[in-house]
Amino acid sequence: MTKKILSVVLCFVMLLATAIPAFATEAKNLPYENSNFFTYGDYELHYRVVEHEGMYKGRIMFIHGFGQSSFSWENMAAEMSAKGYDCYCVDLPNFGYSTRETADMELLDRELLVEKLMLSIAPEKTWILAGHSMGGAVAINVAQNVDVQKLMLFCAAPVANMGDMSGMTSSPLMVGMVDFVFKYLTKVDLIMKIVVLMATANFEYTKNYNLEAVTAPLQLDGTAEGLCTLMGHQKPTDLEGAANIDCPVLIVNAEKDMIISDSMKQQIADAFPGAEHYLVAGGGHICIEDRAEELAGVAYEFLNK
Repeated sequence: MTKKILSVVLCFVMLLATAIPAFATEAKNLPYENSNFFTYGDYELHYRVVEHEGMYKGRIMFIHGFGQSSFSWENMAAEMSAKGYDCYCVDLPNFGYSTRETADMELLDRELLVEKLMLSIAPEKTWILAGHSMGGAVAINVAQNVDVQKLMLFCAAPVANMGDMSGMTSSPLMVGMVDFVFKYLTKVDLIMKIVVLMATANFEYTKNYNLEAVTAPLQLDGTAEGLCTLMGHQKPTDLEGAANIDCPVLIVNAEKDMIISDSMKQQIADAFPGAEHYLVAGGGHICIEDRAEELAGVAYEFLNK
């Protein structure tokens, strides 16, 4: 009898010893402690949640720009969560830790995926939507289909109608070129430091920048093919349809932005004639990172009018 009990205990210990590393590995493989995944069709969207502190004020969906991920919103999410907002930071397809697209997939608009994610978490009319750069263009399209409380556009970059470019953008030559850039050039710290400096116009901030948080996702297998696939099917920004967005809009631009042209800024301004505007004095394109405290104050004031 004693031997049987010892055998059962030994088996249990062995199973537990096997299970613990398995669970630890699964947790370790999550990109961040606050990582979540949403599945829709052939897509798996990675998103992070930073819950509010103190009195609840609302929920914000943050959409990043080209070459970026949920990481670009870390500082803003920390600031806004401290002000009472639940912050959701999504990785668009082909960026961060979301699905990389291939021509063999059933391709879906990234706007649809963001809409489905938002509605899986909470119903319409309960969301505040924020987009940076390319993510601003996505946010404009999303806001035409999902009834949001307010829309915030940070250095928004409208996406033009490129026509059917799938043949050219998905060619082996194009994929190879993009793959070389993201897999190899992003490993050269000096190059990436220069890129960050140009994007922030902030030398002190650039010195201690966490390059790996940006470069690691870009070096993942399938990123080049995914981006080339995206370029052939991405939805252009419906600036005419923006007239149907009836919620308050905040437009933020940066004085030293080297990415967004005056023409692009004017397109966004013309699409929202009644918008509130704010200029980040001395700020660069990714001012949402190094000027997060300032912009969180601006956003808070806008959201509480």
